[in-house]
Amino acid sequence: MKISLQWLQEFVDLEEKPQQLAEDLTMMGLEVEGMAEVDGDNIFEIGVTPNRPDWLSHLGVARELAALYGRKVRIPETGVTEGDLPVEAMSSVEIEAPDACPRYSARVISGVKLGKSPENVRRRLEALGVRSINNVVDATNYVMLELGQPLHAFDYSRLRENRIVVRKAVEGEIMSTLDGQKRDLDDGDLLICDGLGPVAIAGIMGGENSEVEDDTVDLLLESACFDPVTIRKTSKRLGLSTDASFRFERGTDPSATTIALNRLARLINEWAGGSVCSGILDLHPRVEGERKVRFRPVRVNSLLGTEIPVDSMESILAGLDLEPRKGKGGWWTVSVPGYRRDIAREEDVVEEIARIYGYQKVPITMPIGRTVPVRSPEQRKLVHRVKSLLEADGFFETISFSYVSRSELDDLGLTGGPEPVKLINPISEEMSVMRTSLLPGLLNSARFNVSRRVEEIRLYEVGRVFLPCNTCNIAEERMRVSAVMAGNRCPKTWYGEGKRADFFDVKGAVENLLRGMGIEDISFSELDMPYLQTGQGAWVMVGDQPVGPVGTLDRDTRERYGIKGWAGCFELDIHRFQDEALKISPYRPIPKFPEVLRDLALIVPPMVKAGEIKMTVMDAGENLRAVHVFDEYRGKGVPAGHRSLAFSLHFQSPERTLTDGEVDRNMVGILKVLKKKFGVKLR
Repeated sequence: MKISLQWLQEFVDLEEKPQQLAEDLTMMGLEVEGMAEVDGDNIFEIGVTPNRPDWLSHLGVARELAALYGRKVRIPETGVTEGDLPVEAMSSVEIEAPDACPRYSARVISGVKLGKSPENVRRRLEALGVRSINNVVDATNYVMLELGQPLHAFDYSRLRENRIVVRKAVEGEIMSTLDGQKRDLDDGDLLICDGLGPVAIAGIMGGENSEVEDDTVDLLLESACFDPVTIRKTSKRLGLSTDASFRFERGTDPSATTIALNRLARLINEWAGGSVCSGILDLHPRVEGERKVRFRPVRVNSLLGTEIPVDSMESILAGLDLEPRKGKGGWWTVSVPGYRRDIAREEDVVEEIARIYGYQKVPITMPIGRTVPVRSPEQRKLVHRVKSLLEADGFFETISFSYVSRSELDDLGLTGGPEPVKLINPISEEMSVMRTSLLPGLLNSARFNVSRRVEEIRLYEVGRVFLPCNTCNIAEERMRVSAVMAGNRCPKTWYGEGKRADFFDVKGAVENLLRGMGIEDISFSELDMPYLQTGQGAWVMVGDQPVGPVGTLDRDTRERYGIKGWAGCFELDIHRFQDEALKISPYRPIPKFPEVLRDLALIVPPMVKAGEIKMTVMDAGENLRAVHVFDEYRGKGVPAGHRSLAFSLHFQSPERTLTDGEVDRNMVGILKVLKKKFGVKLR
């Protein structure tokens, strides 16, 4: 929201320098995000919180400054010179949806002459980012920026039957708005209609069929109050947000419609001439009664930790037009004006006193209370260990939204079973379903980094996914850890070339993670996933339980997220290995006796996997502590289709030093088992 200092000075006397005003407004909760000097005026860029729609106007900001500095507010002139013709003879208003339209006010002006607005008005609007169009449209924007009430001007001659009907849309109804777009409406949308059909989407945008044009001479001016929820739903559904809908969504003052309408009629009369019909068409089916809130001065000081005198509180509240009155038993009452939609309970009054008194004067004190030791849940400890291990391995944590777009899940091939859980009122189409995988969020984070020339990527996330279930009423929530990595295994340096990472890096990251949690029984089983490269995807197995996929991202997925070169990922279901991870590992003393190493080079037939041989060796060997693959060869001396695999076998006894004879006999037995089971040959 842009605010002009010169415009503010029309409402309240301000002697403070712009920088001082900016600091004071920020301390009151009206954060000044920027300042600029335009044509000798100072323009403040102010961040307005959603609960303060009254700040979306110069008068609203002026009220705050007047309360802070103890000065008077000057209200703009709203007196109108009316003609003899009564407005009832020109038009009528009917409200068929009073819940969505608590008040609708209208005036008619005849004989206006469209043209340019006064020079100072055009400059003022353009300084605030509003394009000048003509003296009538400019007047509606001017009053909205001045008082905060959105307004609309219809070409009276284009209103069929010259009357206004406020009603809900009929399912399937279509209308063309001022931006030239055809809008499909449903029965939740509120419409402004003439005698035959819609002429505007209430509170959002007018229709082409009632637009003010160069030959317009008669106007019907609208000033209304609409239900914020109705306006927001329609604006969201249509993807159509305007300055008017922005204000109506946050709530407008129903008592201000006629004030703004009179101000608008006065300005149009001044700038475009014409004759204002006498009287106002004003329907107010839902009259809002006086709103009162009780508070206790003792409670104010108790909550703030201050000793503000009661007289000072009374003065502050009076300056905010809250009319404080003393009651019985230490209670006071304030009357809340219509433009303050945010004051509803005692704590709101306390906040008002604190804002004007000054947050900087509230003493800083430590909270007092008893603390007791709390034992963290086991799963929380487990998650903490997962994070620590991944960060020790060079990964950085990310946190993404729990909702993603359906198309992202489709692109990764993560749909096809039960439908993901859809949000009833999503923020956008990109966040329309609950995630069934952490990968979309991680890949978007990777793309964000790649677009900023960050090539070494190690990202992880621990969070819940929401798995749809055809037989249950609610989705099953699972805690998962997922990671994406790309770039080099080691960077290029003066003493060596960089090496690209590959499948074994991401596989190694999984092994480091699980072994760091005390899980030893890890294996991998071949897997085809839509987003993984064929032949480079695997199930991670803990015992005989699959806990999640790991592998190399396929080319299409990498290109879709802008990743050049190799990239891998994994996603593990923490629930599936938490029992193993929570087991207490037994103490193992440091071996007293030396180990004996043997190498074993085998010619392996096609389709036999190194992991299968490794597991068989471990089962067949005696006093065998570990087996590692250290070489793979295809070529001369190896039959076509076969490969040569070399293993290092680590023998060690906890009770004695093994002899060469014992180890040799062990090797013969292992080789015999391998030949029988896989048909391998010693190379």
